[in-house]
Amino acid sequence: MQNRFVLQKSQTQLNGWVCTDTENGIVCVFENQRFNETQHFTILEDIKQPDANQLAKVVREMADWLREHHYKKVMP
Repeated sequence: MQNRFVLQKSQTQLNGWVCTDTENGIVCVFENQRFNETQHFTILEDIKQPDANQLAKVVREMADWLREHHYKKVMP
């Protein structure tokens, strides 16, 4: 799962991060150390739209990965 997610500094949002799920084409933008309060998910247009259960699973897996690998970027 390490290669599935990519975390990059936002080029448009000061103090922001962009996490991309490369397998499912879902992107999350959030502010440094404010993941829970500022997370915003976008589904890339060229990807098949997931149903609610699939989307919930992907979001949970991304949040788990961020917490495990980048805790200081998502939590205060």
